Amino acid sequence: MRITVKPRAAIGRLPTYRPPEEGRVGKLRLDFNENTLGCAPGVVREVRRILTAEWLACYPEYECGRQALASYYGVSPSELLLTNGVDDAIKLICDTFVSPGDVLVTLAPTFPIYQFFHQLAGGRTRIVRYDQHLRLTGEKVLKALERRTRWVALANPNNPTGTLMAKSDIEAILRAAPRTLVLVDEAYFDFSGETVLPWIRKFPNLVVSRTFSKGFGLAGLRLGVLLAQAGLIADLRRAHAAFPVNSVAVACALAAIRHEDYVRRYARAVRTSRAMLCQYLDALGVTYAPSATNFVLVRFGERSPEIARRLRLENILVRDWSYDPSLRSYLRITLGTASQTRRLIAALARQQHLMDTRDGDGGWRRFTRYSSTGYFA
Repeated sequence: MRITVKPRAAIGRLPTYRPPEEGRVGKLRLDFNENTLGCAPGVVREVRRILTAEWLACYPEYECGRQALASYYGVSPSELLLTNGVDDAIKLICDTFVSPGDVLVTLAPTFPIYQFFHQLAGGRTRIVRYDQHLRLTGEKVLKALERRTRWVALANPNNPTGTLMAKSDIEAILRAAPRTLVLVDEAYFDFSGETVLPWIRKFPNLVVSRTFSKGFGLAGLRLGVLLAQAGLIADLRRAHAAFPVNSVAVACALAAIRHEDYVRRYARAVRTSRAMLCQYLDALGVTYAPSATNFVLVRFGERSPEIARRLRLENILVRDWSYDPSLRSYLRITLGTASQTRRLIAALARQQHLMDTRDGDGGWRRFTRYSSTGYFA
């Protein structure tokens, strides 16, 4: 029987997202920027303690959790909204504020979900592209703003580049577009330490997102938060589902913030691993983007897909970006502990003959000398 019910026109224009492949548990997961060890053991103990048949039969309760998380982030409960991961937060922004024809200004390459949900809402997108050295200034974003710009999406640090936008540039954007919502997605805050969260009191058009998927190791539970002035959060809450976040996710988040020292230790281990991998790449002459995150974007050259395939045969998963024309020569490599990174480097050494070790980007590697106060960290 032929299908007679047609979707909206926007559906047919949507790109297909590439999720992680199945069967990743037990492998060295360096492909989707997860915590490679998992959450704090205390979080698992809490889940085992609370999981009862009666507890699971009840609808989620949020008030105590909202108060505890608001205290953790240093905001009031009215300035915080729980979401089913940051993906849900992005969709909620579009559901609340975007009408057909409205414009999103965002970067490329960046997290694709901003454009995905904006396009689903019938909006148009203006792309601000990094240059060949993966540099980008706030001035380029400012020039992209127009009358119908409804919101700006900035991942900071950015994914997949790992680079930081200077706070002065973010402030300039906020001041230049006071009637435009500006989302600063701080998914990798635990590794960068850079935040504009205190600015929500100063800029009523600023929204900051955080996630429990990265440093906290709770990606499987899908929990994110939006942080903004109370009026803006109230508008978002009106457009949200009645029970958007499950009880287990909330309980695990509350346990996780009680074990923040675990996240800090893990972040220190990641920074050590990042230096270790970059030192290895420097020794080979392989180009990479200086990173403020738990991953490094590496240009191995035209044989990058083959390197990723061979690593997969050794149960090491990395993200192959060959499907993106602008990143065809790149692999994105998540970082974990020092022992995991030594295993990765040993595997890479066996593929060294496939790597492009020429500095073919006109001296791009010299940008590794930028400090965390500039565009790179």
